Amino acid sequence: MLINIQVGDVLEVAANVLISTANPWLNLSGGVNGAILSAVGPTIQEELHTYLHCQGISAVPVGTVVQSEAGNLPFECILHAVAIDPFYDSSVELVRETIVAGLDLAINAGAKTISTPTLATGYGPMSIADFGTAVAPLANEPKFDEISLTIVVRSEEHRSELFEAISAARVSHRR
Repeated sequence: MLINIQVGDVLEVAANVLISTANPWLNLSGGVNGAILSAVGPTIQEELHTYLHCQGISAVPVGTVVQSEAGNLPFECILHAVAIDPFYDSSVELVRETIVAGLDLAINAGAKTISTPTLATGYGPMSIADFGTAVAPLANEPKFDEISLTIVVRSEEHRSELFEAISAARVSHRR
């Protein structure tokens, strides 16, 4: 998998699929989710709450990825990835598992290009470097060879931090 790092607004980075951060209640309440709600209006929020209602649950388990329409955003769909628990805790392992679930779902949807913010680093406890550590080993997974992942960060400082973490994780993973 080719990993790109870009500074900007994740909602403006065109890709086949956006893997967006989500909370267990699938509420579009802040951060990237709040931006989705502002950009698209209530339709995606209604779709996510309908999903919960149809499943007979009020929240999804940690690690779940739920697909929705993308509205007027430059994606074929949005994958809402729950990489935090109900107390907004997370780990490198949980983020990696959640990203893998999202990438698998994206591939099954026919995606070749995927964009994502750094999951669990806003309201969650993870650092940008932790996210890099979680994602780096996936670059060498054969099942992801045909896709590219663009990780979108908000500053040049975050881009540098993420690049260094991914580079360091790749070196230590090869040992």
